Amino acid sequence: MLIFSGIAIVLGVLLTLSALLGARVGRASASAGGWPGGVRRFLLSPIAPATWESAWAIGKGFFVGTIGFSLVVSIFSTGTSLLVVGVGVVLIGIGVEVSRHLAGIERGRVSVAGTAPLLAHGYRPRGQGARDLAMAVFLDINRWRDVAYVLIAFPLTVIEFGVTITLWAATLLLLSMPVWIGDLGGAAAISLGSGPVTGPLTDWVVILAFAVGVVLLFVTSSVTQALLALHRAVVAGLLCESEQRALHRRVATLEGSRRAVLDVEASELRRIERDLHDGAQQRLVMLAMSLGMAAEKIDDDPARAKTMVLEAREQARQALAELRDLARGIAPSILMDRGLVPALESIAGRTPVPTSVLSTIPAGIRLPDAIERAAYFVVAESLANVAKHAAGVAGAAADAGAGGASAPQTATRCEVRCRPEGPNLVVEVWDDGAGGATLAPGGGLAGLRDRVEGVDGTLTVESPVGGPTLIRATIPVAGRVTPAAPTPPPVPTGDGWVR
Repeated sequence: MLIFSGIAIVLGVLLTLSALLGARVGRASASAGGWPGGVRRFLLSPIAPATWESAWAIGKGFFVGTIGFSLVVSIFSTGTSLLVVGVGVVLIGIGVEVSRHLAGIERGRVSVAGTAPLLAHGYRPRGQGARDLAMAVFLDINRWRDVAYVLIAFPLTVIEFGVTITLWAATLLLLSMPVWIGDLGGAAAISLGSGPVTGPLTDWVVILAFAVGVVLLFVTSSVTQALLALHRAVVAGLLCESEQRALHRRVATLEGSRRAVLDVEASELRRIERDLHDGAQQRLVMLAMSLGMAAEKIDDDPARAKTMVLEAREQARQALAELRDLARGIAPSILMDRGLVPALESIAGRTPVPTSVLSTIPAGIRLPDAIERAAYFVVAESLANVAKHAAGVAGAAADAGAGGASAPQTATRCEVRCRPEGPNLVVEVWDDGAGGATLAPGGGLAGLRDRVEGVDGTLTVESPVGGPTLIRATIPVAGRVTPAAPTPPPVPTGDGWVR
């Protein structure tokens, strides 16, 4: 009883010192480098919060590792034995997902051993169908890395826990020796062999044991932190996104964005060339021909020449209109002059489907030109698709009314939502039409996705059959944009979105 009381007293004193001095020394000692910094960290290790956090994490890891290993091995063993009846495949998939959740717990557990964040490696998305789910579970290398970690972590956590418990028990026993011995000059019974041997216990033996305990306290504290740091390295190697892999993924993303920008630029140049050749150029050719013929007839037939001049003026007016439309397609003047929200309100007012613009961008805020153009064309193309499909569905409804058949649902309302979310600009186009829109290769939405990816953004389409359709573009903006008056997110109802 005296031994346990002494251990409790020593442990309480250490925890009290850690609580009182931890805020002062804290983790600042970890930032010191070089040999003096290492000595300082060693001397401050007993009262550093990292020591006790590491001890707690090691104890937690022992139980998590033991329970997780037992659970995963049991699931895999049962699943392997039941493969012949098909149920085993499901059980093995469950075991893989259990390993993935255990990996998340482990990343959080060992994060106290360092300041750098531990980023989970990328998992293959589950998708929507059973085939996508099976491919995500069984063909994802990162999920199998989680399974491997669960098998490897079990013996590691047992060893770490055993070493930590042994060192701390020996340390506390030696430090508490003066307490449970009582009188330094008294006598103690020492068990040797089969029978007790009684003899005087000299003062220097107790002092030496206490001194060894003090030295062992610093060693044990440092070893506790080192064990968790080593385990953190294992977690970082197996369960986290390494800097090299992240760099490779970033390079691949930038290469894809560059290709998307070049493709969009090439398609825009082809469109401009086609529009100039088929539109304004032909008008100008007709204008030149009309003026040439009028010049030949101005003396002989003034009335006919006047008619030709009037026709040429009409050709010039139409050419100017086509050039104006072409310029508006490249960079709308209202967008360049007044900003994104007025430009969105302008195109919303020209849409045949009733459209409202909901924006939380503060008045007077201007975003980078590339960001505004990308957002503008996302909305313009989306509203054009809504109008086109609404017209097609309306025609189908008229035919169905004549023939007595039912027609698809027609979009009756559309919303354009524009809001800042942290460092991103989010633009959404919602309609209550029939749905079924997809990012098919070569389609208009795929072109929008390429345009958005060209500015490092993402485009998603949520359009179940039967509607509604929601097209969302998330575009990063240089610098944080804060809305003037944030509005609550829309609440879905049976007939659409209601704010």
